[in-house]
Amino acid sequence: MKTYLPLPRCFASPLFYGAGLAALDTDLLMIEEYLKDKIIIAEDDPITELLLKSTLEKWGFDPTDVQDGQEALKLLRTAEEPRIVLLDWLMPGMDGIDIVKELRREEKENPHYVIMLTSKNEKKDVILALEAGADDFLSKPFDTDELKARIKAGLRLVGLHIQLKRAIKSANKLADFIAHYDQTTGLPNRVLFTERIDELVNNGQSAALILVNIDRFKRINQAKGLDLGDLLLNYFGARLQECFEEEAVVARIAADEFGVLIPFDGGCVYTTDEIINFLYAKAQRIHARMAERFPIDEGVNITVSIGAAPVTCEIALEPEEFLRRVDTALRKAKALGGNQTVIHDRKMEEEVRQRYDMEKDLAEGLDNGDLRLFLQAQVRPDGSFHGAEALVRWMHPKKGMISPGLFIPVAEESDLVLRIGRWVLNEVCELLCKYSREDFTLSVNISPKQFAREDFVDEILSAVSEKSVSPDRIILEVTEGLLINDMDEVAKKMIRLSRAGFRFSIDDFGTGYSSLSYLKSLPISEIKIDRTFVKGLPGDEDSRAIVKAIFLMAEALGMEVVAEGIESEGQAMFLSKAGNVIYQGFLFSKPAPAGDAIEHWLHKDK
Repeated sequence: MKTYLPLPRCFASPLFYGAGLAALDTDLLMIEEYLKDKIIIAEDDPITELLLKSTLEKWGFDPTDVQDGQEALKLLRTAEEPRIVLLDWLMPGMDGIDIVKELRREEKENPHYVIMLTSKNEKKDVILALEAGADDFLSKPFDTDELKARIKAGLRLVGLHIQLKRAIKSANKLADFIAHYDQTTGLPNRVLFTERIDELVNNGQSAALILVNIDRFKRINQAKGLDLGDLLLNYFGARLQECFEEEAVVARIAADEFGVLIPFDGGCVYTTDEIINFLYAKAQRIHARMAERFPIDEGVNITVSIGAAPVTCEIALEPEEFLRRVDTALRKAKALGGNQTVIHDRKMEEEVRQRYDMEKDLAEGLDNGDLRLFLQAQVRPDGSFHGAEALVRWMHPKKGMISPGLFIPVAEESDLVLRIGRWVLNEVCELLCKYSREDFTLSVNISPKQFAREDFVDEILSAVSEKSVSPDRIILEVTEGLLINDMDEVAKKMIRLSRAGFRFSIDDFGTGYSSLSYLKSLPISEIKIDRTFVKGLPGDEDSRAIVKAIFLMAEALGMEVVAEGIESEGQAMFLSKAGNVIYQGFLFSKPAPAGDAIEHWLHKDK
């Protein structure tokens, strides 16, 4: 559901389009209310002043009259909107010509419409008044019809300027609303939310900061449509506001993320622990309230993930830093499966800092050539060399070799995994080019981020073409999770690469999703039994049953089976009896530098 903002009233008014003033009617009896008090009579002759005032009042105006030039100038300077000024040429204190010159010199925002009143009727006098800055000229004694015509001309310009000024003011208010409020829910947006945090920090106030995310909101949008998704967001925002009796700022931070800022009175009287206890209590209330069915589309149930952090004046940080902390807590809550609360603490902060430092070092390592290609051999039942899995190792110049279990997750959270993927593929192609006459294959792990890129297929084809490597010597390993995301697009890419000669392997088979329909619809030639099943062999009954089922299925579908993580003779013997298998594990080979591993196995076979 979209919330559409109405246009400011001035934009819809006919006054805005050409100043179609009702005051321009012939008899001037339909004067617009906002123009009634916009005429000033600056005339020191009491008779002329009385005649002008009574005539204008008859036409519906409520004019202001002054008899002194200085008073007239002061009144015009302080006016919030432009006026029509019936200004006498000769007045005590300051004459009309000097008043006009002063007004034009100051160039105020309000361009008053000045009609000079004078008994001087010579052409040179008219020219003098106009050159001084007067807009019109009226001779005394004045003619009623002529006065009416002069007033009408002034109303056109003054009315238009007033409406334009009001329209600009309304437009500025609308722009400010759009800049600081979410147009779907009407709640404050991230910009305003950040400003409120900044105000609290600058005022030395403590606060509780909460970030709430709707779990799997994307699925609701995909299944039910954007309109229902927007409707849910509106209900969600309103329900979130109901969770707080205290004065709280509830904002929509991003698509399905909402922020809550709860300020505490009394400066720094609250300790961090007190705020954390308060946050847990509020989080429990939010979980309970959001678990209630939402009254849309015959009822919608959701869960939420919550990240929270204390805002205390003892740690004066920028607003974005507090938001980063609470966002870190939220991401951890979602990574743990969702539907729970995580509150930011010092340990988490240290973990974030370490990951940041590692990401920075890894980027430098890629630039400096600190990565190394390692291989772990894959062996046939007869002990001969079948091929190997390509692995990456990071040789840090100060810390030495860093485990891929530490830096690969960091790389996967950033675009560094794309750079690593390209680097591994190029290294593999160079190695295969060097051993072009040998008969072995190399398996390359493909990250979901790599596969999702539009140019993924072209990048793979370009890499083998540049090194003149036959695609059938490369096996692309993908995870089960990747295969259920946008199956149509995944199938197109896999089929195109398969036709070029590449083969695909399902890595960590059996640990992902239960749907196996992709096995018969996608060009998969190999299954890798995950080490978690191999570890239980041969003693664990469940592991034995799962492994036997995998062999039966692979045989029926004409696929090869690679078992990884083999560390004992007992595991190897069970696997060899279960079916045709390719071994991979420490029992046969530990990961080693690529060149050394290839030379070892090629010479071993000979």
